[in-house]
Amino acid sequence: MVQVNNKVFSNFKISSESAIPVYEQIKSELKLQILSGNLKPDEQLIPIREYSKLLQVNPNTIVKVYYQMDIEGFVYSKPGSGYFVRDFKRSLKVEKAELFEKFTDDYIQRILKIGYSLEDVNNYMKKYVKKLRDKKGGKK
Repeated sequence: MVQVNNKVFSNFKISSESAIPVYEQIKSELKLQILSGNLKPDEQLIPIREYSKLLQVNPNTIVKVYYQMDIEGFVYSKPGSGYFVRDFKRSLKVEKAELFEKFTDDYIQRILKIGYSLEDVNNYMKKYVKKLRDKKGGKK
């Protein structure tokens, strides 16, 4: 039996307040875990039934996520063994940028819904970046 990194999978929680569909949230989280190196090439993903129980979603949702990630080149399947992280040759820079854009879009949409303006978001982000730089001693 292959050991699965359950810690990576158990830290993720679905946001019921998000406008993003559940399967997209799960897919984005898995991509994040792969792109950040928390899931390594050839590491087994949690089995479909187990992951659906953990997230309390229909197993078909996990099937859809794994299938789409297979098509996108992030994972591959071994019949009878499950899904594994692919050692993909895609540009990490492009994938990370796409993920960053999705997260940023979701954040900004939420902020706008509660009444803040884009100028408010911009001002906050400038303050936040300055705070982070000051905390790290001016390093980027």
